[in-house]
Amino acid sequence: MTAPTWESEDGTVKILSLGWGVQSFTLAAMSALGDLPLLDYAVHADTGYEMTHTYAFAAKWTQWFEEHGVKVRTVQALAQRRDLFARKAMAIPAYCPAEGGYRDTQLKRECTDEWKRMPICRFIRAHAKAAEMWLGISLDEIERSRPSDVRYIQHVYPLLDRRMTRQDCIIWLERHGVDVPQKSSCYLCPYHRHLDWMRIKHTAHSDWQKALEIDGQIRHAVKGFPCFLHQSRKPLAKACDESQGVQLSLIGEECTGLCWT
Repeated sequence: MTAPTWESEDGTVKILSLGWGVQSFTLAAMSALGDLPLLDYAVHADTGYEMTHTYAFAAKWTQWFEEHGVKVRTVQALAQRRDLFARKAMAIPAYCPAEGGYRDTQLKRECTDEWKRMPICRFIRAHAKAAEMWLGISLDEIERSRPSDVRYIQHVYPLLDRRMTRQDCIIWLERHGVDVPQKSSCYLCPYHRHLDWMRIKHTAHSDWQKALEIDGQIRHAVKGFPCFLHQSRKPLAKACDESQGVQLSLIGEECTGLCWT
């Protein structure tokens, strides 16, 4: 089946922010199989800290998309912007405990803008005058949707238009004989809930080891504020020691629509 296209006379292109998670991958597959208009590009903003299974999944399916007319492109921030220790302040929202009269706090989150949003914006400016950017946000996480604050980008939410949940995406992929990816995220993301960290520890050994290393490296990265990846504000290994019985809220923040899709 040939996918329909959206003709544009003003130089606007259709771009998907492809995180290689369930929702964004479903949109790419829908476009490839003609269930949605054909994308001009599916753009993956690679942070350099993606989970190992995400890189493996992308390697497996990129060629399939190309063969079905969906051009997959990978972009990155400049190396020094991805380096956690190249500046005085880190880009990730690490947790800091109360010390020296300060209350418990969390560093400002800059990673989404610097590692995801800005590289995609640069790609758009290099290839078009304007873009309709598809974001893989499903009905069960509608609170993550928001209008674009960039004048040449219009956010589009095909899953919301179709009233599709994450489970609906899984059903669609299975019905069409397409693999269902695991959730995409950075292995060092402080927004991982405790159960997420435990899952990484038990199912993704190499990512867990890298997270432990980063957690130790950031401890004194910000002067006066010891930093931690785990929301308990304890070393990651200690926080995820089953004998400690750490109990934390399962309700936490997430990145914007450019992450975890």
